[in-house]
Amino acid sequence: MAESFTVPHKTSLPEGIRAGTVLRIRGLVPAKAGRFHVNLLCSEGQDADAALHFNPRMDSSEVVFNTKEQGAWGREERGKGVPFQCGKPFEVLFITTDEGFKAVVGDSEYHLFRHRLPLARVRLLEVGGDVQLESVRVF
Repeated sequence: MAESFTVPHKTSLPEGIRAGTVLRIRGLVPAKAGRFHVNLLCSEGQDADAALHFNPRMDSSEVVFNTKEQGAWGREERGKGVPFQCGKPFEVLFITTDEGFKAVVGDSEYHLFRHRLPLARVRLLEVGGDVQLESVRVF
């Protein structure tokens, strides 16, 4: 078995991210998972703004994308279907483009979430919830 990270896991991004940055997350969705999340946060702390909130919800069969600014959630966007299965491994890529974050699950583009907050503000990648995390890479 690959190394695994404790959840919630935070990866500092002191240089921030820019168009061309790729975030790769590999893990396993546990058999009785409810939901997990990947957040791109602008700071540490409970009320940090989130440039991206990616939230697969196994309990309601949907994947929600959103942002959080000054403690308030933005308008939710939903991807088509749920490309994650309980008990199965996954790989998700977030490819940062000038337009937004392109979420790629497996071999196919899943959703483009357009930027709502400046990329330059992103400082932290956080993965949490019902997930077994195997690797997080930023390149």
